[in-house]
Amino acid sequence: MKSIFASLLVTLSFSSAFATEGDLVLPGERWLAKFTAFVCEDGNTQTASIPADFAAWNVQFGKASTDYSLDNLLVKATFVEAGVTCSYSSIIFADNAAKTAVLVQSNAYAPAGGSDCAQGKAFLDSALKSNTYKYLHGRVAIYVPASDAAAQCSAQSTAVGLHFQVTGKVQE
Repeated sequence: MKSIFASLLVTLSFSSAFATEGDLVLPGERWLAKFTAFVCEDGNTQTASIPADFAAWNVQFGKASTDYSLDNLLVKATFVEAGVTCSYSSIIFADNAAKTAVLVQSNAYAPAGGSDCAQGKAFLDSALKSNTYKYLHGRVAIYVPASDAAAQCSAQSTAVGLHFQVTGKVQE
């Protein structure tokens, strides 16, 4: 009995290790969106350029999706760490009443190997950790800290928006 239990633990440990090598999945995925630009406070004005913090990691945001409740958001991106392209996915909880977006879970991996992607993941996790967001009728902007936000938008700015445009419903 002890050997069966030990074998089961070893099998589960290996399964967990391999489960981290892929994008997160949002159960009940319903609505699709795509990243369009970094924006300023109004949610419409694009930043002057890619914010320096994100440019340093060559972050490229891609698709996003929500579940039926619109409370859970899956955001996908890529970044470059030590010359290796890494894939990043995160699940964010959007509290509509408080207009906040909080990172729940994330994963990063190098599809071709060569990096554990830990530093870039830590940067994106920090940026997505806890923010405000604005719903803009079929669009959403999650406001993340940016060291050069004042130069990108206005002197008072400390954050820039990650702007996503709804593209449609998940085909069932």
